[in-house]
Amino acid sequence: MSQNCKNWLMTDGLSLFEDPTPDEHTVHSLTASQRQLIRERFTNLGITTAREQFALVKDLIGVRISRVVDLTESDAQSLLYALQGRAQHAGRTRTGDSWTDREDTWIDKL
Repeated sequence: MSQNCKNWLMTDGLSLFEDPTPDEHTVHSLTASQRQLIRERFTNLGITTAREQFALVKDLIGVRISRVVDLTESDAQSLLYALQGRAQHAGRTRTGDSWTDREDTWIDKL
């Protein structure tokens, strides 16, 4: 290998362990639209206090927050999905029997 090539590899070339695009892995805070949807879903579920909301966030996605802006965009998406599932089951009464309380499958809907 020529000396010029060796010098280039040592100075200008990227190491296998360097990240050429560090912005790609930047954690983003939740978006304004996510925040609004989360607020609406909490309201629909009747969960109005911050303490109840933060506790439910911990229960649903395992993230402890002390402010809404502590949620990342990814965490917010997981929370929205979990809240949607919670809202779909909100009107159901629980019997204590796991078979009866399970979600209907396609076969049940036939």
